[in-house]
Amino acid sequence: MLPALIVGGLTAWYLGVRAGVLVAVATAIALLIAMVVPGMSLAVYALVVAWAAALYFFGPKISKATGQSGLLGGTFGQAKSWAAKIMGKKP
Repeated sequence: MLPALIVGGLTAWYLGVRAGVLVAVATAIALLIAMVVPGMSLAVYALVVAWAAALYFFGPKISKATGQSGLLGGTFGQAKSWAAKIMGKKP
């Protein structure tokens, strides 16, 4: 299940936490199915490596185009806007 965590973390870093969780769950389910179905594990691992490579090479471009600034930047920005709303200040 380590590949599911790695791919989920990479996806969360570049595309957001919600997408990262979805990809991690889908990868974990695919890996569990590949353990049962003979001959499917190579295809699943190839897809996992391809997705991770695509995120590594195209992730920064995608995150710039969508306006998201990575996992920590988005989380910090959201917390800052909530704090400003609670304190009655405009962000």
